[in-house]
This record gives sequence, C-alpha cells and structure tokens, in this order.
Amino acid sequence: MKVLILSLLVVLFLFPPPGAAELVYVPLPLENAEAVIASQAPMIRYLAEKLGVQIRIRYEKDYQQILQLFKEGKIDLVQLGPLPYVTLKKEYPQVQPLAIINESDGKPAYTCALVTSFDGPQSVQEINSPLTLPQALSTCGHLSAALLLKDHQPDLEQLGYQYLGNHEKVALAVVRGEFKAGVMKTQVARKYQNLTLKVIKETVPFPGFVIVGNKKTLDIKQAMQIGQLLIQVSPETRSSWITGKDGFSVAADKDFDLLTRHMTTIGIQLD
Repeated sequence: MKVLILSLLVVLFLFPPPGAAELVYVPLPLENAEAVIASQAPMIRYLAEKLGVQIRIRYEKDYQQILQLFKEGKIDLVQLGPLPYVTLKKEYPQVQPLAIINESDGKPAYTCALVTSFDGPQSVQEINSPLTLPQALSTCGHLSAALLLKDHQPDLEQLGYQYLGNHEKVALAVVRGEFKAGVMKTQVARKYQNLTLKVIKETVPFPGFVIVGNKKTLDIKQAMQIGQLLIQVSPETRSSWITGKDGFSVAADKDFDLLTRHMTTIGIQLD
C-alpha cells in the first residue's frame, strides 16, 4: 500500500513480550517511505528481539524535523548522514554515535556524486544550469555540490539549485531531463545506471551513515548494548538484511573531523 502523506507517522511494530518498553527509531529519508521502512525492518527486528523491547519505526521526510524531534526527546534512535550528525552534535551534545553502517565494499565511508544523464554535461566544466539536490542538511546536498564545483565558474550559487527531498527524486529528475545535473549518494546513483544516469565526479569519502542514540532517553548500558549488538552481528544473521547487510563499524566523534574542516572550507557555519 502506498503512503499518501509522507509527513504522517509511518510505523512498524515489532512485538517482544507484553509490557516491554518501547523505543522510537527514525531512518533517513533517502527514498520513498515504503522502500526505507522495508530496508530497515530486519535490522530493527533483530535489535528488538535481542533487547526485549518494542521498537517503532517512524518515517519523517524532513531532516530538520528529525533533528528537532530528537532534541525534544521524541526519538531514541536515529540514522543520520555525517552532515546532519555534525549539525545535531553542535546543537545537542546528548548525542551518542553507536555504530557506522558499512557500505557495500565493507568500508564505513561513502561518497557523493555529481550525476547527469546520457545526453547531459560530460564534465564539470560543461555544467551551466541549476542543479538538483536532495535536502539542505543532506551531506550530498549543498555541502557536496559546493565541494564538487569548487574552483568552477560559474560556482554553485551562480548556477542555482533546487532541493527535491530525497536522492531518489534527484535521480529521476535528472533521468527525465528536468535538470541537467544533480548531486546524490553515489551508491543510490548506481541503482539508476540502467536508466542512463551516470556519475561524472565524486567527493572524497565521508564517514558512513551512523546509528545514533539519544542520551536523554537511553541509559548508558542500553546505548552500549545497541552499539555492540550491531557491531557484533554475524554475517549469517545480516545476510538477508538491506540496511546493515555489509556490517557495522565502531563510531567515534573524531571520524567526523575531516567533514567539519570541509564545512569550514566552503563556509558552512554550525553556530
């Protein structure tokens, strides 16, 4: 069944023993709600069973809303890209990185890509029209676009850009010819190669998406247990997963130092 109103609360109930506590988990809105929830369900079911708690998956389509709900204590666990994580950490110190989700190559890092269609620009130098981006707080949004177009004339601000909401929408808009180029997560872009989407430039690797705990609502023992469960999950257990299929790595704040320096380079302020 299609989700008609993405701003609605979209939930998945995973039932441990009656009377157990409930945690709220919010994934990143990379694609449509149905795809996101389906990709997260096995990982969340595993955590719910191991922890003996009920975990509710809540879909929110807007990064700003996700961060606000987290700060209000209405979200216990959240999946964040590196830029939203750094932003949230600055505003809300009670953020605890629990585990980084490995990419398909098994590494805890990913890149963002400047993409075009088969008849679009063949290089960065040929781009002369507005770009399409996912969201302002997406690492593959303004930050990556500015880095990819660094030293290019006209620059990003002169070219202009439009946010479409998620990476899937960026891919489809470029494929349909609504925009000549866009920026999105490279891994998502590769899913659309058969629709003539192609990558013409990639960023340096950024820390992978991170599972974050809320110190305001989780006790230290529970947060540590969640991180350990993810990092130690066996390949056999996660073989049928989508999110987390390639494992997890230990997360630490120092992993995000390079990103913070890139933000300073292109003038993104956290204050």
